[in-house]
Amino acid sequence: MAPRTMLAMDPVVYSVLHVAAAFVLVASTFSAFANPVPERRGLVLAVNGIAALVAVVAGFGLHAKLGVEGFPGWLVVKLVAWLVLAGTTGMAFRKPGLASALALVSAIAVIGAVYCVYTKPF
Repeated sequence: MAPRTMLAMDPVVYSVLHVAAAFVLVASTFSAFANPVPERRGLVLAVNGIAALVAVVAGFGLHAKLGVEGFPGWLVVKLVAWLVLAGTTGMAFRKPGLASALALVSAIAVIGAVYCVYTKPF
């Protein structure tokens, strides 16, 4: 049996990376809503940005490994949720008064993404 290389990663590795990064992305986003003090801004935005990057790269890696054809609608919903979570974190620090509304939008995005993961409605 030939040794495995990084290019031949198992889909499980992509899945674990994607889910772990998504958890960190959601946690950092809601952490910003809960306590948007300027002293935490740099750290929270750095963690959020790295988690967002890992989540999207691992997600597309998993998409390729599983051989999903085309660009299904459920994937569009997940990308919109990813953009919402990545974008609203910075907004929480700029406009702390909107934190409740941003948290609601982010929660709806997360619920929509999780729903699409399990049901793949489109």
